[in-house]
Amino acid sequence: MQTTSIRVIFRWIPVLLWGLVILVLSLMPGGPGNMNLFGIPHFDKVGHFGMYAIWTFLIFRAFSLSSNRSTKSWLLISVLLGVTMGIILEVGQLVMHQGRSFELADMFANALGAGIGACIGRFYFPRK
Repeated sequence: MQTTSIRVIFRWIPVLLWGLVILVLSLMPGGPGNMNLFGIPHFDKVGHFGMYAIWTFLIFRAFSLSSNRSTKSWLLISVLLGVTMGIILEVGQLVMHQGRSFELADMFANALGAGIGACIGRFYFPRK
C-alpha cells in the first residue's frame, strides 16, 4: 500500500468514527424528550447542531485534501451528506419506536449544523 493511500484512509477515520457516534446516539433508546438543561428549553438542539457541525467539518477536511474537485463542490457534497444523514436518522427514530421521537426542529438543527460546519471547514482549509 502506498503512503498516499494510507493518508487517504487515515483522513477518513475521524469522519467514520464521528458518524458512528452520531448513529449510535441517534438510534439508541431514549427517554423523555424536550431536554431542558440550565433552564434552556430544547437544549438538545444545541447538541444536534454541534454533532453535525463537527461531522461535516471533518467530511470537508477529508474531501479538501483531494484535488479532483473544486472547493465549492466539496462544500456542497459535505453539506448534502450531513443533511441527508440527519433526515435519515430522524425518520429512523420515527419508525423504530424505542422512546425516540421524530422532530422537524432536530432536522433543522442537524441541517444548520451541517451547513455551518462545512462553511467553517471551507475557511479553515482553503484551497491552495
